[in-house]
Amino acid sequence: MALSNTNRAKTKIADRATQPRRPTGEDMQKEFTSRSAFVVLGVWLAFLTGPNAMVAATNSNFLNVLPGVLGASRTAVSGALAVSVWLVALVIPFTGRLMDRFGVRAVILPALVGFAAIYFLMGTMTQLWHFYVLQILLAFVITACNAVGYAKVVSTWFDRNRGLVLGLCVAFGAGLGQTIMPQVSQWAIGWGGYRGGYWLIAAIILCIGFPAVFLLVRTPDARANSSTTPHFEPGEPDTNASPAAVPFEDDTPQDRQTIGLTFREAIRTRELYLIFTAIAFASMSLLGTIQQAVPMLTDRGVDVSAATTVMSFVFMGVVAGEFSAGLIVDRLNTPKVVLPYFLCAIVGLYVLHHVNNTTALTLGAPLMGLGLGCEVGLNAYLISRYFGLKSFGTLYGLTMGASNLGIGLGIVLMGFVRDTWGSYAPMGTVFLGTMSISLICILVLGPFRYAPARR
Repeated sequence: MALSNTNRAKTKIADRATQPRRPTGEDMQKEFTSRSAFVVLGVWLAFLTGPNAMVAATNSNFLNVLPGVLGASRTAVSGALAVSVWLVALVIPFTGRLMDRFGVRAVILPALVGFAAIYFLMGTMTQLWHFYVLQILLAFVITACNAVGYAKVVSTWFDRNRGLVLGLCVAFGAGLGQTIMPQVSQWAIGWGGYRGGYWLIAAIILCIGFPAVFLLVRTPDARANSSTTPHFEPGEPDTNASPAAVPFEDDTPQDRQTIGLTFREAIRTRELYLIFTAIAFASMSLLGTIQQAVPMLTDRGVDVSAATTVMSFVFMGVVAGEFSAGLIVDRLNTPKVVLPYFLCAIVGLYVLHHVNNTTALTLGAPLMGLGLGCEVGLNAYLISRYFGLKSFGTLYGLTMGASNLGIGLGIVLMGFVRDTWGSYAPMGTVFLGTMSISLICILVLGPFRYAPARR
């Protein structure tokens, strides 16, 4: 009697060598087709015009002018940003679930239109309550058009080169956008005030981001019948026997969408909680700093143009971290790749919070960016390797929620401490501690459950 699909898959795993192999030129040719290349182009443009570049990289510039425009304190304006990112933290696991169930495009395309519309409306606001309402609406929209869907699309097309492609898209998409948008938004604010800044961002989203996703971003057609896909319970010896264990060696993009742990299975694993904690505290430390970096530096006497340049250097480091981490992890296949990047981030955090010399700031800023780039670039990768793609949208959404939870807390604490003590200085010590907790969480992670297939 023929072996069942489950037994056949387990036999493949049992016969596999325990050490991961490096991707070969043959692997590259098999995964890089004309169809997948167009998908990568679309995902790259989507990241370039997505929330990381349009929102996270520009908030600091707007925060420098909005208190005067809205007649409010910096704490009050920061509170609106915090409410927004906390709402994202609550909603994003559910939008990830919608993507798992109904497909990526059905969720992202309407959200992109709303994304552009809200930024247009922010250019018309005149009161603080307008800002709060629009930030709340923005939270619901950006949960549906952020990295969750795009990372899932890339992960379905690529296995052996997943880290490389995710790194390329995030680094030269989100990372490049984050590098240039502080300068672009500052120029637009100088030219047309906050209205010009917000309206330019709306135009970029609508004229570049939406067409790219509509025309290019596709997931592979799912198999008509996926009921025969083998299912593995978490903790089974076969799936955890080695870092190289995966259900299939010859899986296709269609197969990958149905392989992995369910959400209920994943929440019983220690890896999910370690990743959640690492992402939350790293985002709190790094993005909490970045969101108020320009006012923090200008408070210490740094010229606003120099402070904006420092921000660009941070995001140059982000680009380097996203790309290099993705490239390295495909070859080493271990979460320990993250450790040196987080160590660099700790050094960079110290410099940005305690040093006033412009030269030192431009040297420390990329170090902090390296850590942020690695976190952003490898979050999706870690989820796909520990839990597979079956519930990827939901689980990645959960860790993105952790990120936004941390960002919101960081923003509020930064604003509160500054308004209470007249300085951001105490937060430097707090963020060094929370970043160290993130590093420890990565240090104790075990081997990947769904590492790249071997032949």
